[in-house]
Amino acid sequence: MMLRYALQTIRDRKGGFLGAFVALMCAAALITACGTLLETGLRGSISPERYAAAPVLVSADQNVHRTIVKHKKGKTKVKHKAKPIAERAWLPHDVTKRLEGVPGVGSVVPELTFLAEPLTSGARDPERPAYGHAWTSAALTPFRIADGRAPRAAGDLVVDRGLAERARIEPGDRLTVQSTRAPRTYRVTGIAAPVGGGSALAHQTSLFFSDREAERLAAHPGRVTALGVLPADGTSVQALTAAVKKALDGTTAQVSSGDGRGPVEFLDAAGARVKLVSMGGAMGGTSLLVAVLVVVGTFALSIQQRHRELALLRAIAASPKQLRKLLGREALLVGAAAGALGSLAGIPLGGLLYGKFVDEGVVPATLDRVVSVFPPLVAVAATLFGAWAAARVSARRIARIRPGEALTEAGAERTKLSWARVVAGLLFLAGGVVLVFVLSLLRTEPASTPVTFLAVVVLASAVALLGPLVVRASAAVLGRVLRLTGPAGRLAHANLRGNAARMAAVVTPLVLLVGMTCTVLFAQPTLTAAARDQARDGVRADWSLAAQGPGVPTEAARQLRAAEGVEAVTEVVRTTVRVGLD
Repeated sequence: MMLRYALQTIRDRKGGFLGAFVALMCAAALITACGTLLETGLRGSISPERYAAAPVLVSADQNVHRTIVKHKKGKTKVKHKAKPIAERAWLPHDVTKRLEGVPGVGSVVPELTFLAEPLTSGARDPERPAYGHAWTSAALTPFRIADGRAPRAAGDLVVDRGLAERARIEPGDRLTVQSTRAPRTYRVTGIAAPVGGGSALAHQTSLFFSDREAERLAAHPGRVTALGVLPADGTSVQALTAAVKKALDGTTAQVSSGDGRGPVEFLDAAGARVKLVSMGGAMGGTSLLVAVLVVVGTFALSIQQRHRELALLRAIAASPKQLRKLLGREALLVGAAAGALGSLAGIPLGGLLYGKFVDEGVVPATLDRVVSVFPPLVAVAATLFGAWAAARVSARRIARIRPGEALTEAGAERTKLSWARVVAGLLFLAGGVVLVFVLSLLRTEPASTPVTFLAVVVLASAVALLGPLVVRASAAVLGRVLRLTGPAGRLAHANLRGNAARMAAVVTPLVLLVGMTCTVLFAQPTLTAAARDQARDGVRADWSLAAQGPGVPTEAARQLRAAEGVEAVTEVVRTTVRVGLD
């Protein structure tokens, strides 16, 4: 009976439920999209490319470890913290000796990876940064010579087929490469291609030098990027991994196999996982909270418009439970329809967000996007819960009044707010002011971003609770202006004062929408402008010189110092520092 009456109510009052339907559908779409980002951060795979043929990799530890010991009330607590470092940690070459002769190890191939930018027209590909390697490590992919021969002398160079096709390079041509040293011109002796098809790797360009030249350009004497361990005949990957771990027991070297090889190769993709989890969780949670606040307003407006109808049901002996059940089922029907459509729309929206993050460089393309049924299911469940919770909050007043008072209250709008609502609104207002003050003291983007969104939500909640007071105050301020516009303005002013609660149900979603939109649109430009101002204030030089490739070589600084009219040249090297404070 209640379900049929709820369906009939929705059918007859489509306009009253349209706002809630749109808000819930948008929330479901955003929750699904953010859920796919969060799941990508949790379960997204990072497939190896350069190390595809090496079943086991040995690399250096990419984290800074710190142990904190606290003594409190006679108890000792020990915490171990690990924070990733921005630059790649290099592995001592001596680790190779520990693996020699280990049962199951066929060969150990040292790998050197360093930036090496070819300086010729058509060579640059933003989606494939160029890296240099020693030719002996070509077996880790593996690469094979497709044309020409392998590099032997210091001036020899082998390029992958993708670069050769883009820049129209053939064996015998000359190619200038900017790496960690001054630019040098090499003779292209060969063109290589990955075994198994394809002209190049999907996410990088490979340049191969002779072993001695690669060691010089890597600029880390006695160290390697990683070690690729190839198994002996008849040795499984599991047995090889166990043998390597046993041989390296007691060292800080990390052993990776399977999907764990990808993060060793692509450090930025591994770091992006945490960022995606943070962004997906924050944006999804904010979307749900915003939707609930908006739907509370729309449901409150719908109930006010149906106040006489609901009061009549209450007067003819409808129990509070029946009214709550009726309004709850209306909300669940609207939430189910909105959640189903929104979750379906959220899947392509998630792909659009992921593609935008990749284009902007926030997330590397090497982190594969994950799409499963879990985000849509969570979105539908969250939408149903949000609609039900909003209906229960909105129906609390009409369901609690006595039958004899129902029709009396339906005749006129309530003008007084409960003390509990006023106190809660003032607390939220005070909390928003405190968050804005805290935000002015924060100096890093990771710390300020969540506080920014939280401040908007808290202040919007204050407006939702104090909405009628805000409307009356606005009417008092704008009353003189409205009265000057004639009879229509005076009528609008009287309507604002007499129907403040009903108008507050409309104002709250608008305030929340404007606040969240301005935050999303203006937060990043504000941070960018602040970073630009800080960078400008920190540079006192008349001129600055930057390079498109790996960096400005030392030789360029020497030549600038010798130039006429140059007083001083200062080299700038940027890095990250982890500081631990007790």
